[in-house]
Amino acid sequence: MFEQQREDLQLHVKQLATEALQKSDPSAWFEVLYSKAKEDTAQIPWAKLTSHPYLQDWLTNHEPFASGQQALVIGCGLGDDAQALTSLGFEVTAFDISPTAITWCQERFPDSTVNYVVTDLLAIPPQWHQAFNFVFECRNIQSLPLNVRSCVISSVAFVVAPGGTMLADYSCSRHRS
Repeated sequence: MFEQQREDLQLHVKQLATEALQKSDPSAWFEVLYSKAKEDTAQIPWAKLTSHPYLQDWLTNHEPFASGQQALVIGCGLGDDAQALTSLGFEVTAFDISPTAITWCQERFPDSTVNYVVTDLLAIPPQWHQAFNFVFECRNIQSLPLNVRSCVISSVAFVVAPGGTMLADYSCSRHRS
């Protein structure tokens, strides 16, 4: 039963993404998915309600970071990765293209110091140029059409401060349960 639900959800996501591509708005489907979920995390395939294991492992196995360093979480979803970074002393900005996802983050973490903002990965604000000591990107770029990926990769690299770190996970897009 669970396997069938997961397959149905993946098919639904693929259909939303295809419709967005046909409308020449390749990232519009994220808002549709979050708003239709009506705060049911089971409807968001990547929502695990904990920080991404890859991020957590990396943070655990690297030198402690200086308090107050600027961090950016790209495509923050429901905010768990941003919260993990802020708990380590980072000043975190986390963005998602979905206003519903950002509202959901703010409701889940009402006392958070994370600056949750609605921003499009295809139009990163110029004031973020080299502004972040640590940038985390997980599977957002690979969810976009091939014809925009190189532009987006350049935009993402644009936000990393000199000497900063970017951690990206481009592993298989299948979501493990």
